[in-house]
Amino acid sequence: MKRFVNCRAYALDRAARSYRQRDGFVVDGGRFASLDSASAGAGVEIVDLAGAIVVPAFADCHLHLTDTGYTVGARNLADVADAAAFGDRVARLPDEPFVYASNYDDAAWPDGTADARVLEREFPDRLAMLVRIDGHSSLVNRHTLAELGVESLDGIECGDDGAPTGRLFLEANWTAQERFLERIPSEARRAADRRAHALALSNGAVQLHVQLVGLGSHDAYAAAVADLQWIGPAKWHPKICERDPALAASLGLPYVGGDVFLDGSLGSGTAALHAPYADRSGNGKLTFGDAEIVEFFSDAERRGISAGVHAIGDRAIEQCLAAWDEVLDGKPSPRNRHFIEHFEVASTEQIARAARLGLYLSMQPQFDASWGAPGGMYERRLGAERARGMNALGSALRAGAAVCGGDDSPVCALSPLRGMAAACEHHNPSERLTPLEALTMYTYDAARLGHAENTTGAIAPGYAADFAVLDRDPFDGASFAETRVLETWLDGERVFALDPAAR
Repeated sequence: MKRFVNCRAYALDRAARSYRQRDGFVVDGGRFASLDSASAGAGVEIVDLAGAIVVPAFADCHLHLTDTGYTVGARNLADVADAAAFGDRVARLPDEPFVYASNYDDAAWPDGTADARVLEREFPDRLAMLVRIDGHSSLVNRHTLAELGVESLDGIECGDDGAPTGRLFLEANWTAQERFLERIPSEARRAADRRAHALALSNGAVQLHVQLVGLGSHDAYAAAVADLQWIGPAKWHPKICERDPALAASLGLPYVGGDVFLDGSLGSGTAALHAPYADRSGNGKLTFGDAEIVEFFSDAERRGISAGVHAIGDRAIEQCLAAWDEVLDGKPSPRNRHFIEHFEVASTEQIARAARLGLYLSMQPQFDASWGAPGGMYERRLGAERARGMNALGSALRAGAAVCGGDDSPVCALSPLRGMAAACEHHNPSERLTPLEALTMYTYDAARLGHAENTTGAIAPGYAADFAVLDRDPFDGASFAETRVLETWLDGERVFALDPAAR
């Protein structure tokens, strides 16, 4: 038993969806035993938190674990600001049998876009791949294109001469990424997973919704689910990104899907829209037919499995909502927690329908921070009017939807605090959340998405003692952007502590 004192702890009143401040609490057997620190009695270990702020440990409801681990360090191209710097950075990538980097965002570069010429010049005979920040397009050299066997797939960009440029979209992109990552030795993949896990804990995140994409067989998914327990302590939520509820049920999972792509992304120009793009031809493409989605949703609902899909554009969101309307007869599921990932270009009417159907919205506020400002990528792709309504967090909450927070790392930083900051600073003031609403998005409501709201996601008696210790109070004048995680606790054990020299 431990008695935590000298803090300001935010305890959730679930019925009122409000928070009460406590100056201490008691942890026993890995759970919150009491929110009255004086109730522990004598002879109990005392943990003095020195006036720090305590909140429930955070969630990341959309995480690509291995990819995040690969982008820690030199392989992260997120800070590349122009095409010239892109070429320089790629040329200096680690000299390994496979050349891999990601997170470049060429939508705003002043001197052109990323292309595969640097791979041909620097690594002509290596397996080499560069993945755009949204993951929906990538660059490979000719050697890699041939080695991975994707030349016949949809999504191969060709130049005026008819030869592949090295840029991949759609099926070619996803298949190439899957086959490339399969070539990386298992030891390197496990090391990447451990780096990402450590990064999550250092940012206060213990509920981790890991997207498992393209593994193929039942045995491969079963092994990936089992491997999560060996990476390290966390509240793992593996999301099998297949239209196969039976597979999820066979592995004892209450949910299936996540990155089941109904469409692509705005950055790569592949999200499915009703109206055309403002800066390019076309309006994207739907991945599946309507009947295929209805069949997937029907199977999930029948089996008692919560199903989710990736839907960014309003045309993809419409396909999803229409399928759920048909399967659920316009009413929420009585037992499942179906969900939509991203939900970026949603109309007011679509938001209301999603709330009426009881769909959970797994959204990423950092998208707005990255691309939502005037003149940003959203405005260039869609025009100012459509961009203003993107990532409508406030509208979704006001409509009564359950909004759950994630970062889509490595697309955005694995940092719930940055996500909360973005939610409170949305470029459209009417879509901003209050700090406590943002906290609930990344804690209790995220636990609901994971079917775990009775055990974690709140500081409350009987709940797992999963909490983060912060250096300042973002609910009383401080900014989330300035706030740091000092400690992370999981089941009553400290799993991260900031180096005292850095405090």
